[in-house]
Amino acid sequence: MNDITPHTLNPCACVPLTRRGQERRDALLQAADKLFLARGYTAVSLDELVSVVGGSKAAIYKYFGGKHGLLVAMVEYRCAKFFSDSEAPTQLGQQAVGEVLRAIAAQIFRIFNLPDNIAFTRLVMQESQTDPDIAQLAYDAGPKRGLDLIARILTEAHQAGQIHCDRPFESAILFLGILRHSQWRLMVGLPALEPALEPKAFLDYSIDRFLAAHQVTS
Repeated sequence: MNDITPHTLNPCACVPLTRRGQERRDALLQAADKLFLARGYTAVSLDELVSVVGGSKAAIYKYFGGKHGLLVAMVEYRCAKFFSDSEAPTQLGQQAVGEVLRAIAAQIFRIFNLPDNIAFTRLVMQESQTDPDIAQLAYDAGPKRGLDLIARILTEAHQAGQIHCDRPFESAILFLGILRHSQWRLMVGLPALEPALEPKAFLDYSIDRFLAAHQVTS
């Protein structure tokens, strides 16, 4: 289920499991994912989680170390799912950098609009107010991973002579900034863009401006 390395915030995640144990852990994680997104982390009790899956609270402590460890696992799972759900390219290859960036932007825009991802972002924002570890985990497994991926693509394009980009990480931040306007609107319950803006035209315009700032000059 989770395709990233278990985080040290949840040491129980490193304990080898039997097949039955893995199935039990997955069931608890899926129940937590559904309930935390629907009602928020603090509003969901361990008793409620157990009532959905069956068994006892001991299983939560065994597999996650407690409710906080379950939240850690859920954040890791959701961040990994964000990337696995994307069909965007992860390297430049022989493609034009503009086409790769358009594909990435379109996929991120689509995934940002999924109700579960909106709810997850709200959950992380809420819990990060009192739990800096969750904030750092969510950033490292989510936005930072995306920034590193885009920076690598920009570096490849720079080395291929397609663009001039000698500060790829900073440029990756600028690129993802194209999508932050829509993410903020979704977070507060508004449509991703104003009615006058069409998504593809908006993304094309923004990426054209981004590429213009990185054009190769003689």
